Amino acid sequence: MTEVAPSDHLRDVYEQRGGEEYGEPVVPDPALDRKFEVLTEEMAALLPVASYLDAGCGDGRYLAALATLGPLPGRIVGVDIAESILDTARRATAAAGVEPELLRANLERLPLADAEFDLVVSVQVIEHLLDPAAGLKELARVLKPGGTLLLSTDNRRNLITRTLNAPRWAVARAARKRNSRVRLNFPHASFGARDLGELMLAAGLAVDKTRTFRFSVVGVPPSVLRVLNRVDRRLPDAGVGDILLVVAHRAHPVGARPESARADSGRAENP
Repeated sequence: MTEVAPSDHLRDVYEQRGGEEYGEPVVPDPALDRKFEVLTEEMAALLPVASYLDAGCGDGRYLAALATLGPLPGRIVGVDIAESILDTARRATAAAGVEPELLRANLERLPLADAEFDLVVSVQVIEHLLDPAAGLKELARVLKPGGTLLLSTDNRRNLITRTLNAPRWAVARAARKRNSRVRLNFPHASFGARDLGELMLAAGLAVDKTRTFRFSVVGVPPSVLRVLNRVDRRLPDAGVGDILLVVAHRAHPVGARPESARADSGRAENP
């Protein structure tokens, strides 16, 4: 691996973001936080395991959630690029009775050995990398053969949310106020199921499952958000939710692309 990974120079931005946006631990309400609800359900389905990595652990909410999902893994590791965010994760996990190893590192260059983990979880991280392909290869590298990756990112085809918010965003653009509250600039990409599947295949991962979920309306009160989330639970997945979730397993060496893995991905992808 190279000495410096592409996103290393973004650390100062994320340190500032950690101090401003992740200063205190959060215990999400699943009725209001649809992402937290779905990700913890998916995690529970993949547990128990002996070794667990939260790659891009943020404020530690998913590490802390392990305490509610059954027997704790024997080894729990959390990685994030910013020490300010890891400070919050330490407090969140301590309050939950979880004792992870917390490491400051960039996902594009993890300070971990090959084949260390049974389960790697990475929630809303790769869209912030300058080199997502490198990040996925690292996630594959640290997985044991047959180990599982649970990953979520922004869905490029979030058509429901775009439609619902189009009038509001049009007014904001006309008034030149769209994104006026954004103070920190950092990468923020989005992915389609097909192109993310291709990146995973190139990283040595075979896709087992994809789904999209959640839609949102800017500025609604919690009572409306609860209703929107209840509706989302009942809707069939048409591939147009805000969040793209993928479950994959390490099936072959990085860079190899066997026909069987390609066929697996084709069956799992949304159209």
